[in-house]
Amino acid sequence: MKTNFRSMITALAILFSFSFQASADASVVVDRVVAVVNGEIITLSDLQREEAIRKAEGKQDERLLLEDMIDRKLQMAQAKRAGLDVSDKEVSEAIADIKKRNSFDDKQFEAAIAKEGLTIEQYRKELLEQMTLSRTFNKFVRSAVAVDEAEVKAYYDRNIKLYTEPEEIRVRQIFFRYPGNATPAQKREVQDRAAAALERARKGEDFTRLVRELSEGETAALDGDLGFMQRDQAVPEIAEATRGLRPGEIAGPIEAAGGLNIIRLEEVRSRVRPFSAVKDEITKMLYEQKVENSYRTWLQTLRTDANIENKL
Repeated sequence: MKTNFRSMITALAILFSFSFQASADASVVVDRVVAVVNGEIITLSDLQREEAIRKAEGKQDERLLLEDMIDRKLQMAQAKRAGLDVSDKEVSEAIADIKKRNSFDDKQFEAAIAKEGLTIEQYRKELLEQMTLSRTFNKFVRSAVAVDEAEVKAYYDRNIKLYTEPEEIRVRQIFFRYPGNATPAQKREVQDRAAAALERARKGEDFTRLVRELSEGETAALDGDLGFMQRDQAVPEIAEATRGLRPGEIAGPIEAAGGLNIIRLEEVRSRVRPFSAVKDEITKMLYEQKVENSYRTWLQTLRTDANIENKL
């Protein structure tokens, strides 16, 4: 059996947004018992009504819906044993709040739920159940779950790659532009100038000074500094040429972007999002995991202690 952890919360949200739908099937159906939970029955018509309610969530598996209904009966019984019943006054207050938030008067409210196929009494009954389920969930599941900072930090340390941004490179270039519609002779002249620049750079001349003296194009004004960029965002030929370089090393001439490039890899960095920036995100994720696991364990305990007959 696969328990739908979010079914209770989803059902509560459906109630509060008036998303209940009555079955449009006018045919006569002979009712029968599809499940018995500690002596309480669930009928086929109950199940069909549940299917109508869940249409807003998309197609539902009938057997899973019945299992969910069984789980809700078990939780309602647990609520009764624990004295967590919701009073009529509390239901009335909840309805008053719903009307206020939706700017409904009594007639508008009745019309809204009638449009969804519900009478006032039916709506009150459904709302009472969902309020009780929510209270019971908070009592037996949420209240028992906590996540401390040590757990959060341990998860961060174990999964540091999840919080490491893609590697970035910083490149400085000397650029030699090919003339428009360059002849072979013109290209050779540019190649000779690039080769001479590469030789000077490899002999140890200051690379930034060479950029100022020789480079063409827009980046010359920035001393050839292309800034930090993710490797896959760089010009492909330059990105590939940097893969075999260590910071401070030079490569070229590289034909790209309408000319030849002499490049020096300035820096490589992999930025890690600090713990302080992701702490809340990890805490929320771990908390939700714990709540779900606790909920499943609690439901299994309720089922183990119950007498359940599934007749579907």
